[in-house]
Amino acid sequence: MNIKQLPRLGDDTTLRLSRQGGVAAIQALSRPREIEFSQCDEHQRGQICSLLEGCLPLTSRTSGRGDQRYYQIELRYRQHEQDDEMILRIPEEQAPEELVRLWDKGEVP
Repeated sequence: MNIKQLPRLGDDTTLRLSRQGGVAAIQALSRPREIEFSQCDEHQRGQICSLLEGCLPLTSRTSGRGDQRYYQIELRYRQHEQDDEMILRIPEEQAPEELVRLWDKGEVP
């Protein structure tokens, strides 16, 4: 499953990032991070959107099968006056360094 394009992400967007999968899926190890776009400046939003666009070709439905870990990105946003959601699953071994840093340290690129 390759998603071709991000929707328009505005002030109402929430990004939730967690690490999932593995032999023993332990909730505490997922360490979810949540970022409210309304709390980010334009530069930070642009950096996050650029990172997400780079992740689009990496997303896979097969992530998490067997003992494979993956990063799950959940985007909640409004589009056409309706709430919507997009979920991306990025295999751990293909995850960009910026995504790992965002999950690990909560640092907006």
